[in-house]
Amino acid sequence: MNSLKFTFYIFVLVKFCISLQCEQNEIYSLVTQSCLQCSNECQTCFNTKQSSCITCKQNLFKSSNDDSACVQKCQINEFQNENNECVKCQVFGCVSCDESQKCLECDQNLKLDQINNQCILMDNVCSYFNGFIQGTSNLEKCQKECQPTFYQNMEAQTCEDTISCIQIQESKRFSFEKRVIEVQQINQNQYLVEAYGCTFALLDQNWNIINVQVLQNLENYNDLYVVDGVEIQRNSFIVGDQGGCSAGSRIVVVNFKTLEVVFQLNNTNYDYSVSYVDSKNQIAFLNLNNGNTII
Repeated sequence: MNSLKFTFYIFVLVKFCISLQCEQNEIYSLVTQSCLQCSNECQTCFNTKQSSCITCKQNLFKSSNDDSACVQKCQINEFQNENNECVKCQVFGCVSCDESQKCLECDQNLKLDQINNQCILMDNVCSYFNGFIQGTSNLEKCQKECQPTFYQNMEAQTCEDTISCIQIQESKRFSFEKRVIEVQQINQNQYLVEAYGCTFALLDQNWNIINVQVLQNLENYNDLYVVDGVEIQRNSFIVGDQGGCSAGSRIVVVNFKTLEVVFQLNNTNYDYSVSYVDSKNQIAFLNLNNGNTII
């Protein structure tokens, strides 16, 4: 038995179990007590169904629309990064860009401004003076002004999507100074914020802090996991309405709707890091630092 290798699988919402380690393109089934083949596009997977990939086979790439799916090639407005992932170009109207998000080619109706790295409206595309284009490929989208949810780029004459930055409202009871990793809406009027140090904040619809929870009690957390102000490995995750922490040889998961601990594993004698979160299926994948994986 000592010669056997183990892979740990933790289903965050349900149970904890230990299974024999399968081949890289297989997954262990608790039902059949055997290793099952991943779908053809997956190198590693969490389910035998399609679009259940953790990593893709050679010459396939992670989709930007579904990070559990693998595709043969990236879309025209995407580039392939060093991790074989399809990443969308962030320059509005750009159909081809490099890994530094420098635009190489613009969509029709737009021309490339290389100095400012933007795609601007071609002359005479819109029929009236100072018109703005809402979509890059449809001339009927020309309009005198942009909708309230869009940024009106005066120089490029384009209406661009805006991203609202949250401003957490602190109070005498709660403060929040950690670097934010992720924000998830967990019901109609509440948000869950994940930050450095396995710190979680529950916010209302006005970004007021309802509750703050730190899911680790390590006095030397920064010494272990932070270098030059940056966490060297991810130790926390959000799946659905639950937040978890894997720091310090301990795994804990809290339901932030009920503020109850739903899973806890102490004194594991191993150090885990978060390798991947499948938001669609609400599963968190944790790596043992010796290379094995837990789910």
